[in-house]
Amino acid sequence: MLESIYNIDYWKTYVLKPNFSHDNIPDLTTQVAIVTGGNTGLGYETALALAAKGAHVFLACRHKQKALDAIERIERELAETAPHLYPKLDFLSLDLADLRSVARTAREFLSKGLSLNILVNNAGVGMMPPGLSKDGVEIVFAVNHLGHFLLTQLLLPKLIESQPSRIVNVSSMAHELELPLGGIQFGTLSQADAETPIIHYNRSKLANILYTKALARRLTNAGHDRVFVNAVYPGFCFTRIDNDVTLTQGKVVSKLLTLTRAWAGRSAADGALSQLYCAASPEIQDRQLSGRYFVPDAHELRPSPYAMNKELQERLFKYSEDFVFKRGLLTT
Repeated sequence: MLESIYNIDYWKTYVLKPNFSHDNIPDLTTQVAIVTGGNTGLGYETALALAAKGAHVFLACRHKQKALDAIERIERELAETAPHLYPKLDFLSLDLADLRSVARTAREFLSKGLSLNILVNNAGVGMMPPGLSKDGVEIVFAVNHLGHFLLTQLLLPKLIESQPSRIVNVSSMAHELELPLGGIQFGTLSQADAETPIIHYNRSKLANILYTKALARRLTNAGHDRVFVNAVYPGFCFTRIDNDVTLTQGKVVSKLLTLTRAWAGRSAADGALSQLYCAASPEIQDRQLSGRYFVPDAHELRPSPYAMNKELQERLFKYSEDFVFKRGLLTT
């Protein structure tokens, strides 16, 4: 049995004025940031905006050359717009579909002895053909949630040490759409094709918000109330998220979706505004905003009932924690 949930309030954001712009980003000269998937789309625009304000930005990506090309492009752009700025940009190797790679990424960063003020869990995949990760987890869930879960948990002591700090998890309105009854069927997470590619994606985006809320609660209860963790939906953007749609939905659907995004989709620069708000706006700290969900542009919205379900939040956290702990990748 499937259940669809729609949040009518979301559509109100189309008539609200943006609550944040690039001009609102403060000086970040003392800040160190990691942006996963920083070589393209929303991640690129996020890395560019943070670097433009002086942050030392690490682009955590799977393909080294693509990341280096993105760094070179950012440097060229900033040379034109901010000629007196010397951007600090570095590459981190990260494969979210391989948890041992994720652990190596965390160790590599921690070995540098730097602070960590901003972690933007931006990378993600869309509706991919059925498959399992190297760790035997449905691939979309593995990349969009489990890899970021491990990365965040391994970097959490440094984020706590560096507070005030921010964690931003990029989710989607898709978390409100077609899902199995209960939101997540934990017994099928090790099966490649137990559900459809659409459900795989929607489920992973629900997991992003569930994890955000569970982690925010733990941080607050532990007295780490200056580590702010929030989730965002960037909006319907023209990015490469649909690259695999042809393989799962067919050429006609893929073409229509691409044309729709090109015609009605937001630019990646605009789409990045909500995650930049959570990553850098003084308002987050001033108003003690953590465990929240934001939609374009920087408007808080109550997510779906499943996302607000505390029992489901805790169950996902325990599942994720147990999964990586049993593989010796995390101590509890």
